[in-house]
Amino acid sequence: MSRHQISEFAGLRRTFEVGMRLAPTHAAAPSAAKALASLMDEFPRVPVRLVELVGEGTRVHITVAVTLGTIDDIKVSAADAREALNFLSRVAAALGAYDPALVPLPAQSEAMRAARSRSLQDLHAVG
Repeated sequence: MSRHQISEFAGLRRTFEVGMRLAPTHAAAPSAAKALASLMDEFPRVPVRLVELVGEGTRVHITVAVTLGTIDDIKVSAADAREALNFLSRVAAALGAYDPALVPLPAQSEAMRAARSRSLQDLHAVG
């Protein structure tokens, strides 16, 4: 079985995620989280997940992963991909006081990296 056949029949979809971080002060963090949740409610079709919530000095870093869609959706500028970009734009505009920034997503845990490495080795062995 070739690598193409595996990706075709695996039932998995390759998607692209963008990291968005807000960095409010500790005092403003509850307001920032509430405002972010409100924006998420306005864009119910955009997949957003919390990936990091950590205190850094005088700031709280709230990092979310926003899924732009499948690689093919992004290539053809599908409605879902455009909606995700609109969400990111709205977050940056509406929550500018909380220093929004596009950031790399935090590294996965060691166990997740090891599992992914084993899975990739298995795929290469088959292909």
